[in-house]
Amino acid sequence: MGLFENILVPIDGSSTSLRALNSAIEIAQMSGAEITILHVIPAVEESVKTRVAKFEKQLEQQGKDILDDAAVVAKKQKIKYKTSLVRDSPGHAIVRLAKKGKFDHVVMSTTGAGSAKDDMLGSVSNYVVHKAEIPVYLIR
Repeated sequence: MGLFENILVPIDGSSTSLRALNSAIEIAQMSGAEITILHVIPAVEESVKTRVAKFEKQLEQQGKDILDDAAVVAKKQKIKYKTSLVRDSPGHAIVRLAKKGKFDHVVMSTTGAGSAKDDMLGSVSNYVVHKAEIPVYLIR
């Protein structure tokens, strides 16, 4: 068994998350690891769901599009990959899946689509770094 076998790669469509995907692909190419590309749709509270049903469908379609684009990149590089779309709090979903899915590493960006830039650490990546029980590689 190698050091890298099963890598979780959360993406949100931002340029930094796509850099993280490319880094994970490079690791997978060198190690033969499989990557799982994850996109998390932020959960909406039950009390407001009826007012945002149309918005929810847009978020789901956007998530599918993000994963489809990432799958094209992974397929071109001829690596083993899966995609996963879940609805939850992003940080909690990443940590939960990292444990449940028996991943050995997480490769993700330091900040996402709605985060501050430069030397900042986003709230999701900060949460994952502190709560995940496996190594987390952050890409800027």
